[in-house]
Amino acid sequence: MVCNGSITRPHAHYSGRGTADAIEVPARTTIRDERGIALLLVLWVITLLTVICAEFSWTMRTETVIARNYKEGEQAYYTAEAGINKAIVELMRNLNQPPPAPSTEEESEEIEEERRWEPGLEPIRFSFDESACEVIIEDENNKLSINAFLREAKKNPTRLKALLEEKIGLEGEERDIVADSMIDWWDADHDITGINGAERDYYLSLDDPYECRDAELPVIEELLLVRGVTEQIYYGDAGNPAQATTITAAELEELVKTGGRVPEPEPEEERDERAEDQYGEKRNLGLINIFSTFSSSTSFKININTASLDQLLLLEGMDIGTARAIIRERQIRRFEEPTDRLPEFKNYEVWSKDIKKNMVRTGMDSQFYTITSRGFVGSVTREITCTVLVSRNNFFILRWQEGNA
Repeated sequence: MVCNGSITRPHAHYSGRGTADAIEVPARTTIRDERGIALLLVLWVITLLTVICAEFSWTMRTETVIARNYKEGEQAYYTAEAGINKAIVELMRNLNQPPPAPSTEEESEEIEEERRWEPGLEPIRFSFDESACEVIIEDENNKLSINAFLREAKKNPTRLKALLEEKIGLEGEERDIVADSMIDWWDADHDITGINGAERDYYLSLDDPYECRDAELPVIEELLLVRGVTEQIYYGDAGNPAQATTITAAELEELVKTGGRVPEPEPEEERDERAEDQYGEKRNLGLINIFSTFSSSTSFKININTASLDQLLLLEGMDIGTARAIIRERQIRRFEEPTDRLPEFKNYEVWSKDIKKNMVRTGMDSQFYTITSRGFVGSVTREITCTVLVSRNNFFILRWQEGNA
């Protein structure tokens, strides 16, 4: 209030009892500090940008790896194809230029070096640029004709069942199911063979139905469709050879250590020794080791110079140790005749009756070969398998299979 020209503060109003009844205080306005919100927004923006950059970096790295793997896969494929073509050219050259008869041991070694592109030898390896290739040649003429064999089995299945028991290790009902079903798959009628066969009705009743062939087999892989035939029965104890191109955890670790350098493929001899340790002297073969759709033979007459380990094991009285010793000996020098060093091997009198007398080809005949070529680039492997008929002036590719199983 204003009194006598001066300003005085108003007194608080008290009650008559001398105690404060109420104090009137003006309202106060609170001012908030918003500087922490700006900091929080900045942190969120930085986090978001970090996630985006990490995602972009991961995507770019993944796309780089995919592009590199695709590039190496294509290089490995064409490396494998080059191995196929190289093998065919060399096989034709061998037929057109039969090796001369050696007069000395030194000349014999030189001739064997020139003839190394032939079946029955160790895997042939070569490389160019950043690629490596491994080629294995197999003589299809040492196998039995599946269609001719089943034609005979249709009349009398005894020999087929004995073969399944002795070489593949099937017994009892399992043996009879496979034997009878193989005959039914091949024959043209719709009558079930024996009590264990399988015809069209059986295959159409499966979850994934398909027709029975009821005709001659065009490719040996079709046996995998026959009732009772498993991969073990088809490939034998050696297993699917295509799976040999996969790598183990230890091999993957070695690849990482060496920066992706391809390890040297395991020698066939070491692989056979592992098989011997696992299965002993007796190793069960597979249908693919015994039969072929390209051979015309119905008897176990094999060329001792070109037979693979599994083909040598078809001979009566032959064991893994003897077969491997024969392979090592012919790496040094091919056998010229059945009495050339062969009598020194175990059970020669038993298995010698089943080897071909003409073991050195004259260069005038056509031959069926199965060529398996594996291309290696970095840590990528591609495999091609083909069966080819090679003559002196031409060749015909009869089967072509790509990829690993």
